[in-house]
Amino acid sequence: MFRIVGAICIIAGCTGLGLGYRQELRSGLRHLYCIRQIMELMISEIRYSKATLPEGCRQVAMKSQEPYRQALLCVYEQMEDKCGLTFTQCWQEAMEQCLLDIPITKEEKAMVLAFAQCSGITDNRMQIRAMEQHRDRIDNAIRQREQSVAQQGRLAAGLGVMSGLLLTIILI
Repeated sequence: MFRIVGAICIIAGCTGLGLGYRQELRSGLRHLYCIRQIMELMISEIRYSKATLPEGCRQVAMKSQEPYRQALLCVYEQMEDKCGLTFTQCWQEAMEQCLLDIPITKEEKAMVLAFAQCSGITDNRMQIRAMEQHRDRIDNAIRQREQSVAQQGRLAAGLGVMSGLLLTIILI
């Protein structure tokens, strides 16, 4: 009786680990979708509302979810306080803090941090074009992540179940 209960617990635990890993992969993809949406909103705020970058951050923050809302508001507040920091510095500081616990790769985080480098461009069209290039890089990262999530997710779930069965067979 105890062997059966132990076997069920081992299989359930290993399956749970595999499914948890798959969920973490999907969570990273959802965060990339949110980041792309933020970039789209920033581009439209600058293009159509003719907002400044700090004002665009405030407007986009009202439409974003946490933790991005807080980071965007922090950028806006730092720029409004005129603490001597540039927009790029404020963006990088706030976004680095925001992206600490988000399950995306270092390269994807670097893409998000590089988004603010378009702030030194004085021509509005060139600034928008630079922002669109960063958005396109995120789009490419999303496509790659979607492919890897599909493949690695199935692999993780399958390996979780199979490792649970293997452990059960070894222990029985």
